[in-house]
Amino acid sequence: MQIIKLIKKAQLSKGFFPFWKYQFLIKSKNKAIKPYKIFREILNIGDVVFALCYSPEEKKFYLIKQFRPFYFVRKKPLKYEIVGGLVDKGETLIQAIKREIKEEIGVKTKKLKKLTTYCPVPGYADEIVHVYYAEVEKIENKNTYNKFENEEIKI
Repeated sequence: MQIIKLIKKAQLSKGFFPFWKYQFLIKSKNKAIKPYKIFREILNIGDVVFALCYSPEEKKFYLIKQFRPFYFVRKKPLKYEIVGGLVDKGETLIQAIKREIKEEIGVKTKKLKKLTTYCPVPGYADEIVHVYYAEVEKIENKNTYNKFENEEIKI
């Protein structure tokens, strides 16, 4: 592998997700390759949690639809997605996924099992995704409104 040194770090944006520019010096262990610099911009997202929510009472999985700027900008229809969101500062992963389930589909979590962890776009974001299987209460209201984040959600 290589020996990597961070030379410079500069914040490019302080928006909802901070955006950083990094400069690295890379020294290869292969002596035929001279040291070189690379520049990378990285979106600072952090940890996120998602859950495949299942109701044993109804024997079905719950998926949600909500406004996503990506679909609007690309003129695409909204797609169904699994429940999830950002891990807030000071929260554990378990606290975060239980909060997201309550906020987005309005029910309590009965059982949780971690399925996997992955980094979807390691080339330009520091996002780490933690995916769970969650058994939840039966949902009575198939439309919710999360007043804390102004999200209208269809289940």
